[in-house]
Amino acid sequence: MAELAYVVKLTAAEGKVDEALATLGKLVDATESEPGTLQYVLHTDTTEPNVIWFYELYADQAGFEAHAGSTTMAEVMGALGGLLDGPADMCRLEIVRRKG
Repeated sequence: MAELAYVVKLTAAEGKVDEALATLGKLVDATESEPGTLQYVLHTDTTEPNVIWFYELYADQAGFEAHAGSTTMAEVMGALGGLLDGPADMCRLEIVRRKG
């Protein structure tokens, strides 16, 4: 099965970006024990200070589902209440070419 890649855009509520980043960092830490999560990168936007991006790469659909259904994901989603200015914008990507 093919690898799955996603980019996810989140917008922090005004004045909440640092708190949102700290909360989302728990997801990055948890991926260390997820063999199906190949890359999970948290970014801040250099032009929009409240925008947070993730780049995610999974070995397959099962890897994505394990991450999405994890206890840490549920905890973080609950903790994000009031920290975000709207829902996440999640886009699935098709890898065409890459290095590494």
